[in-house]
Amino acid sequence: MAETIERLYTIPLRKEWLKEPRAQRTKRSVRTVRVFIKKHTKADVIKISKGVNELIFSHGFKKPPAKIKVEVHGDKSRVDVKIPGEVIIKKKEEKKSGIEGLKDRFAGKTGEDKKEILKNAIQDKIKEETTNEKVKQAL
Repeated sequence: MAETIERLYTIPLRKEWLKEPRAQRTKRSVRTVRVFIKKHTKADVIKISKGVNELIFSHGFKKPPAKIKVEVHGDKSRVDVKIPGEVIIKKKEEKKSGIEGLKDRFAGKTGEDKKEILKNAIQDKIKEETTNEKVKQAL
């Protein structure tokens, strides 16, 4: 079982962003956060939350903060970096439209049923598109 990581870090940014021209400083700060977390957690994938990004950009593009406090949660394969106390809202999956949605909806059907349903759906889609094009051309 993978070891879970739950830590609180204060990341010093000033030492790194002073090496960059003013216009590149926040970009360098975000990279510094990634490098720091990778070094201390040895994780493969690092996800920086919207709150941390907004904190780095809070003073504008040219003047990032000198240091930030972050909370790290995850395991060796993936860690999430967020501000202490920040609640991350996970996005709902968007409904697939058109043919992709039909493929998912009828996944439990037998092979022949799937083919018929998909063929009918494709024909309906083609009819809709051709009628829409004729209407556009008429206007």
